[in-house]
Amino acid sequence: LLLNLNFMFGQTIDELNSNKKVAKFLEKEINKKYTFKEVFDKEVEADDEDFEYFVKKTDLDNNGFTDLVVNAYVPLIIVLNNGDKDYKELNFRNTKFFSDNEPELDSIAEIGNEKVLIFEMEIQEFDDEEYPNIKIKENQEALSYNSKTKESEWTIRDVKYKVDSLTVKFGELVEYKNSKPKVNRIKELHFSTTGCFGTCPIFEIKLDSERNLEYNGKRFTNHSGLKNFRLNQTDYDDLIGLIEYSELKKLKKNYSVNWTDDQTGILKVIYENGDVKEIQDYGLQGTINLKAIYTKL
Repeated sequence: LLLNLNFMFGQTIDELNSNKKVAKFLEKEINKKYTFKEVFDKEVEADDEDFEYFVKKTDLDNNGFTDLVVNAYVPLIIVLNNGDKDYKELNFRNTKFFSDNEPELDSIAEIGNEKVLIFEMEIQEFDDEEYPNIKIKENQEALSYNSKTKESEWTIRDVKYKVDSLTVKFGELVEYKNSKPKVNRIKELHFSTTGCFGTCPIFEIKLDSERNLEYNGKRFTNHSGLKNFRLNQTDYDDLIGLIEYSELKKLKKNYSVNWTDDQTGILKVIYENGDVKEIQDYGLQGTINLKAIYTKL
């Protein structure tokens, strides 16, 4: 009877103790495409002896519920647990942030009372100046291009990695900060999107400090035309908290991806002291924190 109940209603993250149970949970609760062979191996079944290597269960956002991190053969899967079987998958991928290479989750560190996901990604020598955090691993077996033979070959050399530290705040994956950002009280927020070569949603949002939200859906949106409503307190606090944490004043005014036919997002924040920050982001990939803000908006 208990086995049948588990099959019918599924298991909680705390109860998952094998790769197969994890895959079944992901397929049922998160996405139907997350079958066992899709998550762990397309050809050979993963051995459950590797369960602790592939699967991490920890409270990433300090809400008292166990979250799930699956680091197997598909891109990293992160599932937040909000209790009462309310799960949310976080999309950690960002084409500009992670470039063309596949980032690897090196570890999950605990700094103070925060969980920090440490990512490493190999970079080329000429990318040194683009990244603030560089790690060098000496005498690594790595592919190098031989200009004489015009072929890639395995060599022993020092390999450079960019290191990124991400954490979960306000229900999104953001860059970890080891200091508390200075809070600038926000009076008003504006966000709008342009069109693209396709069906990108075109809309405008205006939000004030009283949680009054004015929405105008223009094209390719679920709701067209003007709509006014009051944002609930939790969603408002999470959005504003995320913007304050991201310290927009320190960011650039313009960001752009290196491809064409995409849309532009225009984020404008008016502060209570009269300061204004506007960011135009072609491709909506400016930074990890900006992408988290766009997701909420």
